[in-house]
Amino acid sequence: METLDIYYDYASPFAYLASELLPAFAQRLGVTLCWKPIDLMGLSNYADGLPYSQVKRRYVAVDAARSAEFHAVPIRVPKPHPVQSGAALRLAHQVRNDSRFSELHTELFRAAWRDQRDLSSEEVLADCIVAAGGDTDDWLGRARQPEARRAIEAATAEAEAAGVFGVPSMVIRGELFWGLDSLPALEWRLAESRA
Repeated sequence: METLDIYYDYASPFAYLASELLPAFAQRLGVTLCWKPIDLMGLSNYADGLPYSQVKRRYVAVDAARSAEFHAVPIRVPKPHPVQSGAALRLAHQVRNDSRFSELHTELFRAAWRDQRDLSSEEVLADCIVAAGGDTDDWLGRARQPEARRAIEAATAEAEAAGVFGVPSMVIRGELFWGLDSLPALEWRLAESRA
């Protein structure tokens, strides 16, 4: 089974929507999802902050809400906004190989974008871990380790080397597909290659 790498940050509404849509997509197309947490603001094109004009920021907010409505995925603007995702990213990276990662991943995204909970809070992270069936003390302890921060920095650099400039970015067979609206082209590419 082929692997689809997905680079994401819990701070992105479009990565949240992708996280809700991709499991069914993967099952339908017979691919394995490999979620790769990165620090969106650590990419070089974000070095000076959001590379968007005020007009584009307004559009992105409207488009995220419209896309959620179109796909029937509940979404609410997180509190605080923008999402402070560093701790959640470190947690996700440290337990990404655990069998309960998928459940944790879903809980983290929904905590921010559905339930308006603060991902910088260890209490919120602990609640997500419990809901996923994980070991709170162990998992939070691993997320606090200095190597967890370095691992996210390294993962972000690896993503940029692979051509990633935003999230969600999906890569299969070395080909990059950026954004929620690239899912139809990704599905077409996979179907075309198997025909």
